[in-house]
Amino acid sequence: MNNHVTVLEIDKSALRYNLSFFKHKLLPTTKILVVVKAFGYGSDAVKIAGSIEKEVDYFAVAYTDEGINLRESGITKPILVLHPQIQNLKKIQEYKLEPNLYNFKIYDAFVALCKQQNLTKYPIHLKFNTGLNRIGFWHTDIPVLLSKIKETASLKITSIFSHLAASEDEQEKEFTKNQIDDFKFIAKQLQENLTDSPFLHILNTSGIVNYPEAQFDMVRLGIGLHGFA
Repeated sequence: MNNHVTVLEIDKSALRYNLSFFKHKLLPTTKILVVVKAFGYGSDAVKIAGSIEKEVDYFAVAYTDEGINLRESGITKPILVLHPQIQNLKKIQEYKLEPNLYNFKIYDAFVALCKQQNLTKYPIHLKFNTGLNRIGFWHTDIPVLLSKIKETASLKITSIFSHLAASEDEQEKEFTKNQIDDFKFIAKQLQENLTDSPFLHILNTSGIVNYPEAQFDMVRLGIGLHGFA
């Protein structure tokens, strides 16, 4: 019989201290999005989100069920779903989550669902791939994407974002700066042709420290068992 007991302690004071540390590196107008995917990176997403909700602007999760869990636990701040699946789009609307639309397939499916539900100006986010090479539109998709956006009143483009692949790596500074420059180019093309005024974000936690000039409108903090990572 195994009598060993494992105890997980979440130090809320330490979380708030870490959050304050990063806030002091930001402009007063910069929004903060805290990523609490994968059970808060191995701890407890609900407890973490609940302890800092009043001090941040957004939360993000990887999948729809994670966002539903936060909503059912009383979290009311906007929640970005980074990797929504088509079969879960109705749940996203039901729980007032905000999807990242990262290719034309999921974009078209979400617009069709909004039209079916007679929804207008539903907040969504657009991710562009600048080098991480997971998911995201390419810069070459912009003309078709803009054409599609102009054809519908279903969506509100809330943010445009990308993700740095190696912001913590001193050996990859040139690559990271190229990512940031590519993102600026993409954002400029979109902003010049949209009626919405989306905010921009590309910096992750290490990017805040190493590339403060690229804060734009919002930054993303990844929070885990040992604080922000």
